[in-house]
Amino acid sequence: MDKDETPVGLAPSADSLKEKRRKLQIGRGAIMVICGVGIAAFVLYTFTVLYGIFTAAN
Repeated sequence: MDKDETPVGLAPSADSLKEKRRKLQIGRGAIMVICGVGIAAFVLYTFTVLYGIFTAAN
C-alpha cells in the first residue's frame, strides 16, 4: 500500500500509513467478532431445536 493510497473500506483521511493499517485491522477484527457471535447463536439455536425434537419423541 502506497503512502497516499486509501484502502478499500476506509474513508479518505490524512492519517499516516500506520494509522490506516491499524484502523483496517480493528475493522476486520470487529467483523470477525460479529460473525463469531452470529455463528454461536445459530449453533445454540440448532442444538436447542434438535434437543427438543429428540426429547419430544420419547
